[in-house]
Amino acid sequence: MILNSVMPFLAPLTIGNIKIATNIAVAPMAGYTDLAYRKIVREIGGAGILYTELVSCHALIHCGEKTLALIATTPDEHPLGMQIFGSDPEIMAASASILEDFGADFIDINMGCPVSKVVKTGGGAVLMTAPETAAQIVSSCVKAVSIPITVKIRAGWDDNSRNAPEFAKRMAGAGAKAIAVHGRTRAQGYAGKADINIIKQVVESVDVPVIANGDIIDGESAVNMFKKTGCAGIMIGRAAMGAPWIYKQIYEFLDSGKIIPDPAPQERGKFAWKHFNYLKEIYGEHIACLHIRRISCSYSRGLTGVKEFRRKAVRVESSEQVYEVLNNYFNFEIRN
Repeated sequence: MILNSVMPFLAPLTIGNIKIATNIAVAPMAGYTDLAYRKIVREIGGAGILYTELVSCHALIHCGEKTLALIATTPDEHPLGMQIFGSDPEIMAASASILEDFGADFIDINMGCPVSKVVKTGGGAVLMTAPETAAQIVSSCVKAVSIPITVKIRAGWDDNSRNAPEFAKRMAGAGAKAIAVHGRTRAQGYAGKADINIIKQVVESVDVPVIANGDIIDGESAVNMFKKTGCAGIMIGRAAMGAPWIYKQIYEFLDSGKIIPDPAPQERGKFAWKHFNYLKEIYGEHIACLHIRRISCSYSRGLTGVKEFRRKAVRVESSEQVYEVLNNYFNFEIRN
């Protein structure tokens, strides 16, 4: 696809009183979008909106060590959205207030997560079957904080209840300042195709910014989403696992039509090693090793000869082992 030098899609975004330079968002992803990952994304560039991993409102009330790690940030990390899930309006409001104190620029309420352990709590995507409760949650959170409240939803619960447009309108009416919508139902999970038409309907149903999510994997798919939905911004999730450079690639494509190739294996290895070192700074060596077992496998996605590498990667127990396994596969030859 050849694009004109002046692109109509890349633009600043305003959420409530928050001015955001770029309308490309990093989807909140459990196990991925922690401080270490976000630091790498910000260094590479391209994304304007970043989120923490989703956090349980009940866990926030107790503020345990593991929960605090999920919302760890730095003074210069702005703008930053912090995402919560739950089903009790009062507890959700209290947890929103805690997140404001921890430095969130805006708070996102997860009403789209399809994972069973989230849904069983009454949070995540199951809230799309209870719009009155969902609206009460939004309203309560809006009253509890002075920063914007946003909502992330799906197309609906299943094919028989694709209610995203009406649901989004109700959330905006309750005070949500932006809506992110994934174009699949909860029943789909991540199978099949995202429904671009229902995202378009959400855009047409509300007067707040809509951020489109689902099947955006490169510059061309980003352009397609903008063109077919009229969305204010785009959000990239699974395609960015082990590929924090994707936001910069999409930014450059939207800005000038330039196609930036994926990094060579050696560069991927450097990113993985840097990622590990950030994890170690935040969590300590032991926890960092547990995290990198999974994350390093993501960095090898799409490459050849990964079976033996992944077999070794999931067994690392020290910084030395991490370096050895990464360097033997990616051959990046650097120690930090």
